[in-house]
Amino acid sequence: MGTTAALTQTVASPAQAAPDKPKKLVCDNTMDDPYTGTYASVRVPKGASCYLDGATVNGNLMALHGAVDVYVINTDVKRNIKVRGATRDVKVGPEDCRFDPPVGNNIMVTRSHNVAICLTTVDNNLTLSRNDGRLMLRGNVVGNNIRVTKNLPYNRQPGDGQHPNIATIRVYRNTAESHIVVRDNSDRPLRLLNNTPEPRT
Repeated sequence: MGTTAALTQTVASPAQAAPDKPKKLVCDNTMDDPYTGTYASVRVPKGASCYLDGATVNGNLMALHGAVDVYVINTDVKRNIKVRGATRDVKVGPEDCRFDPPVGNNIMVTRSHNVAICLTTVDNNLTLSRNDGRLMLRGNVVGNNIRVTKNLPYNRQPGDGQHPNIATIRVYRNTAESHIVVRDNSDRPLRLLNNTPEPRT
C-alpha cells in the first residue's frame, strides 16, 4: 500500500516542467559579449550591431537597413539570413573557417559594405547584390544557386585595410547544385577559382 501511494505521488508530481520556448532576439551587442543561446528569430535594428557565436536560430535572422556589423559565427540558422544595408561588416561562417554551419534556406546580403561568407552549407540560394565593399565567397556548398550580381563600385571606408587588390570580388572553391552567376558588378575585377560549376560571367 505504501508503495502504491508513493508511485501515485510520483506520477502526479509536476517535477518536470516543460522547457522554455526560445524567444525572439532583438540583437544589439558587442564582439566581446556575443549571444550564444537558442532563439526563435533574430532581428538587428537600424544602428545596431549583432554578434552571434555558437548560437542557434530556429527561424530567420533579419538585419534592417542601417544595421552596422552583422557577425554570424559558428551559428545554425534554420531558415534565412537577410541583411540589407549594413554599413560596416557582414561575416557569415565559422571562425577561422574550420567547419561549416548550416543555413536552412537562403543567405541574401544586399546594399551592405564588406561581406565575407565562408564554408557555409546553404540549402537553397546564396545571393550578394548591390554591396559596395570587399566581397568574398569561399568554400560554400549551396543547394541551388549562387548569385553575385549588380554589386556596386568599391567604396573605401575607414578600417577597410590596404590590400592592393581590395576592390576584387573573390569567389573561391564554392559548389552549387544549379548555377553560379557572377556578372554586372560595375566592372570590378574578379578572381574566380575552383568553383563547381564554372561561374557564368
